[in-house]
Amino acid sequence: MSGGGGVTPPAMLSELPGPDGVPIRIRRLTGDDAPAVLAYLRTVGAESAFLTFGVEGPPMSEAEEREFLERAAELDNALMVVAEWNGEMVGSLTFKGGNRARTRHVGEFGISVARKCQGIGLGRRLIEVLIDWARTGTIVRKINLLVLTSNVRAIALYESLGFEREGRARRDLFVDGEFHDAFMMGLLVDPID
Repeated sequence: MSGGGGVTPPAMLSELPGPDGVPIRIRRLTGDDAPAVLAYLRTVGAESAFLTFGVEGPPMSEAEEREFLERAAELDNALMVVAEWNGEMVGSLTFKGGNRARTRHVGEFGISVARKCQGIGLGRRLIEVLIDWARTGTIVRKINLLVLTSNVRAIALYESLGFEREGRARRDLFVDGEFHDAFMMGLLVDPID
């Protein structure tokens, strides 16, 4: 709570110009974002065959999503961010490290960008926020992801940011009656001195 009795808004982490010049702002998610997050995920699920869900969105209620976001906000090895433009969510990135002492330093992220904001560098900026957060922290030392082998643009983006292919997961996703393979990619994170 702020001194004025209202709720302090989440701190902005980054911004970039939107398609119309209005800034896209990237900030941490809070539990209060649960309804908007679920609506956003249903929208991007309908737009992309590269996600693990479709138009139905993830199988979570608003209460479950709120609880997930609130728990993640308490973790020192998790980062949940959203990109907002003209009052609506247009991108998200979620990262969570392992739960055990031997795996706390490594985790996997998921990312999505609404079709209307693709091609302007928003995906890159979201991942840069994650990498900067990991480098300035003391816990996360490896960032992993899975990407469909057919998602050429995303693979090029990840490789340009230093991610390397570490393996191939066969039949990793089932979309429209077909199995799809995915590349396992990783980035070793060194702290900034």
